[in-house]
Amino acid sequence: MARRQAEQSPFLEALFHGSWNGGVYGQFVRARHYVNHLRQLHVVYESLESVLPGLKDGPLTRVLRLPELRRASALLADLDWFCGDTRTKPFACAEARLHAERIREVAVEAPHLLIAHAWARCVQDVFTAPQRSELVARAFELENGRGTAFYNAVSAAELPAFQSRWAARLDEVPLTEAQAQEVVQEARLAFRIQVLIGDELARDAPELEGPGGIAG
Repeated sequence: MARRQAEQSPFLEALFHGSWNGGVYGQFVRARHYVNHLRQLHVVYESLESVLPGLKDGPLTRVLRLPELRRASALLADLDWFCGDTRTKPFACAEARLHAERIREVAVEAPHLLIAHAWARCVQDVFTAPQRSELVARAFELENGRGTAFYNAVSAAELPAFQSRWAARLDEVPLTEAQAQEVVQEARLAFRIQVLIGDELARDAPELEGPGGIAG
């Protein structure tokens, strides 16, 4: 349920599939909300990457250090493309800060729970990357990969191989039955926080409309 709510967030549905007022102003407004979305993602990915050096090498880190999951620098590249110098003071909503704090907390107290947060990012970002790359490029008339670095982790052709590699590395992590259940519960928490982030961003986006095609 939590995963489905996160995937079907009204904010993300409107952002990627909604109908907007046309013209330059409509595109500008949509871009402003898209940039806010990227800023929240950067807070989460930056926290995930910041805890990696403190983890003991082993099967867990083989999962978490997959290059496809390390997207903080790509997010900065996209923010630079959309914002330029105005990116110096990125906005992070309270829910995104809460998510980052939770990641840092479990990294110290129960590192195996980081799998849940990595899984949530795979489901919401990596697995959807090929499709969303096309949607974003079309919405903002981008060419040659500019502004879509975040979605370049995997191509559509590479996605099945990544999913197999991800599953194989997960299978290598030694978890007790109790720990596996904890990971499931933590994943639900991660998805619920993402729903809250979407709800917060939606409150700042009265211009968003329902589904109807990204071109608007």
